[in-house]
Amino acid sequence: MNAVVTERLVDIARAAAAAGWGRATAIYDAAARELGISRQTLLRKLKAVQLKAPRKRRADAGRATLTRTEAERIAAVVEETRRLTGTGTVPLDQAVELLRANGKIVAGRVDESTGEFFPLSISAIRQALRSYGLHPDQLAQPTPAASLSSPHPNWCWQVDASVSRQYYLADDGAAVMPRAEYYRGKPQNFQRISDRRIWRYVVTDHCTGCLSLFYVLGSETTGNLLDALIHAMVPHADGTMHGVPRIIMTDPGAAMTSSATRNFCSALDIELQINERGNARAKGQVENAQYLVETHFEATLKLTTPATSIDQINAMAQRWCRLWNSTRIHSRTGLTRRDAWLRITREQLVLAPAAEVLRTLAVSAPKTCTVRSWRISYKGKPYDVSGIPGLIQAQRIQVMANPFDPLSVRVLIDGEDGRPAHAIAPLIKRDDWGFLETSAQIGTEYKRPAETTVDANRKAIERLAMDATTDAEAIAKRKSKAVPFGGAIDPELPTRQTPIVPHLPRAGTPSDVATPTIVEAPAPRTMPRVHEVPLLTHTEAAMRLVAIVRDQGGTWSAEYLQLLQRRYADGVPADRLDLIAAELLVPPTVTPLRVVGGGR
Repeated sequence: MNAVVTERLVDIARAAAAAGWGRATAIYDAAARELGISRQTLLRKLKAVQLKAPRKRRADAGRATLTRTEAERIAAVVEETRRLTGTGTVPLDQAVELLRANGKIVAGRVDESTGEFFPLSISAIRQALRSYGLHPDQLAQPTPAASLSSPHPNWCWQVDASVSRQYYLADDGAAVMPRAEYYRGKPQNFQRISDRRIWRYVVTDHCTGCLSLFYVLGSETTGNLLDALIHAMVPHADGTMHGVPRIIMTDPGAAMTSSATRNFCSALDIELQINERGNARAKGQVENAQYLVETHFEATLKLTTPATSIDQINAMAQRWCRLWNSTRIHSRTGLTRRDAWLRITREQLVLAPAAEVLRTLAVSAPKTCTVRSWRISYKGKPYDVSGIPGLIQAQRIQVMANPFDPLSVRVLIDGEDGRPAHAIAPLIKRDDWGFLETSAQIGTEYKRPAETTVDANRKAIERLAMDATTDAEAIAKRKSKAVPFGGAIDPELPTRQTPIVPHLPRAGTPSDVATPTIVEAPAPRTMPRVHEVPLLTHTEAAMRLVAIVRDQGGTWSAEYLQLLQRRYADGVPADRLDLIAAELLVPPTVTPLRVVGGGR
């Protein structure tokens, strides 16, 4: 409608309103003929230019007859039938009918004047669900995502793996997967190429959006994940992003949560942050990067000669990443991803060791070592742990290799925020004689071992027990055998103060055991004492017999000692030495030999 028609319609509406009841019909018919339109079209156009009083608000507006408990039960039944895709819920009328039949809801009102029951209509129930925020459309909305930030490049990397939906490595090179051959109705086709499927790992720097792309064959394994991380950490001639991040954010996949991956991150002092299952939005940046790779890189591979190896695909991916990071402006930073990442400072960039060293970290699990004299032994070498607070003698700690410094190890301790932290323990070198360089040289220096927490606690307890203020005073009181705690503790006080309820004596039965008759033993007879002759040892007897034999004109021989030992095995009587000497000097009787059996 133009301005002239609008003005004429306003005049017609005023005339009809002033004509009164029953006279407006003639005005409408004349105006319709004047404008050349039907009466229905005229009335419709008049509604657009007329101002009507607002409809009176109902007295029960804003109040729902359906209670919240009933609304929650209806919503719960509908949500339980929702598919993972977000569709397939049971119709609302069927859910209401089901709950009414089971007596779980009433969903109606009773006329208080007549007692008649009026069930709520489905439209009224639907409106009540919306007022409570329980409508299926409302419950299907995702939870608002929390915004995340990173203070500088390499603060947080996001990692995600996804199978290439377009390509697998066939005998004649990378090939597409026709929908007619590869779909869920023919799982054997997927099994046939399972070891040739091409998986892509995308790593993004959360601060700058810089991304790294790496392709592998097979499946999502721990080895493939570590290869992708090592590829992103090691600097490349045609790449920009590199180094060791402080945090790695990923999903709870089997490879992401494996012990090898945790060992790898722990050795590099990387905090591994595993998101909740089903919460892909937590790492939305790398999810969006997966889409960018599919649409801007993989989509173009169909236009060129198929690649014949995974190395060839990675070479093309590396060139594409370099172009993308160097030329595309990031909407948040207003810079290219490469220029934004290059703003990293020297303190923020932690250079990664060589790729060969990084691959060994995944299998270098922490080793348990025992603290002895402020030292630990790790792989046969001593390391100094005196600078690590909180350690005590004989404590068992977890130790692992330090990939950044071969002359030190990392000790796992509890950080101030309660999370695991790493403390550095330097290697203790040895001198030319094999002594530790930290040892004190005798006569020239004195090194007192550092006081441990246990030592400090032991001294504090000693001062408390001796009622002393200094360690010297406690030592002096202990030496003087002072009573502990100044005698303020009475050990018998509980015995004296504890009330004991007296008991009544119990009646007993006399024992029927017969008392044995005691017979006195007769007095022992006194036996006459026999004079005991002292016995000499063979050596003592031989020493005395040497002089006696010499006085009797004989010569002592070693055979005499052997004879004494054979005759007097228990000892030689001291009063028979003269007789024994005489017996020794008598030559033995020689029996003459005679021939038996004749002979010449």
